[in-house]
Amino acid sequence: MSANNQAVVTQFFELYGNQHDVEGVDSLFADNVVVHQDAIPTPLDRDGYKQVGYAFLQGFPDLKVEIAEQMTIGDRVVTRVAWSGTHTGNFMGIPPTGNSFRSQGITIDQVAEGKITERWSVGDQLGMMMQLGLIPAPGQ
Repeated sequence: MSANNQAVVTQFFELYGNQHDVEGVDSLFADNVVVHQDAIPTPLDRDGYKQVGYAFLQGFPDLKVEIAEQMTIGDRVVTRVAWSGTHTGNFMGIPPTGNSFRSQGITIDQVAEGKITERWSVGDQLGMMMQLGLIPAPGQ
């Protein structure tokens, strides 16, 4: 069971982060999935999460994700990832900077019956914004 849960989450990152198949993740999310994203104050449903995905792909068409580490604890899969991309498109109203970023994050997915039912994600948005030149790095 836990190997299957891990496979579901791995498939999510491959589809969403590397193949840019935002619609394809529908098959991996439960209909009533709840997504807690640290930079967004209220939980998202599946469609809300897909909107975030499309916004990232508009701003970073070369978006990539690498799984650095993954472990399963009961019905939860913990994944440490590194996201990267180049800001060549508009991103949530921010014009392209042409700069690249590499940012780490941790996601905890709860999986039941082969579907992600709840997700908690924490990422380094501050580091990303500094790398893109949108806010000054410390000491600048």
